[in-house]
Amino acid sequence: MLVRIDPASDQPLFAQVAASIRADAAAGALRPGDRLPAARDVADALGINLHTVLRAYQELRAEGLVDMR
Repeated sequence: MLVRIDPASDQPLFAQVAASIRADAAAGALRPGDRLPAARDVADALGINLHTVLRAYQELRAEGLVDMR
């Protein structure tokens, strides 16, 4: 799974992270039972704040797309 963001976009970074994960799920790159990468790993790879990734994950959880344990 490759999370993509565009720092020049007007869309908030957390929304871009969530949208990227949604797109992967819709394309079949993520299946039920697959684990998302650790938020810290995603934040480090993208050069963004850990809390930004956690907010994206929380949004996906609120939508029922992921289950956080």
